[in-house]
Amino acid sequence: MRTIIITITIAALMLFAGIGCNNDKTELAWINDAGNPINDIVWADGDEVWSKSGGYADGTQTEFKEVDKLNGTVIASIYNGSEFREGSVVIKETNSNSLSLNEGSSEVYTIDSVTP
Repeated sequence: MRTIIITITIAALMLFAGIGCNNDKTELAWINDAGNPINDIVWADGDEVWSKSGGYADGTQTEFKEVDKLNGTVIASIYNGSEFREGSVVIKETNSNSLSLNEGSSEVYTIDSVTP
C-alpha cells in the first residue's frame, strides 16, 4: 500500500511540475520600425513567412508564428512608394540580420531597417 501511495505522489508531482510535458513551442513576431510598410518577412530561409495585403505599417507588430529553427537570418520587402522591394534587414536588438532564439520562448524583435 505504501508503494502505491509513493508512486501516486511522484506521478502527481511530475504532473504539477510539468516534467515530461512537451510544450517547447517557440514563437516569433516582428515590430516594423523601418519607416515604411514592410512585407514578406522571411525567417531562416523560409522556416516561416509573415505577409499580409498592403504589408505591415510602420510601428505595427506582426502576429506571432511558431518557428522550428532557433538560429537564422531574416529578409523582408519594404514599400518604396510604388512597390515592395526585397532587401537586407537590420534587427534593432542585434544590429544585424541574424538571431538566436531561446527554445520554448515567445520573442518579439524590431526590424530597424530594410535596404533594397
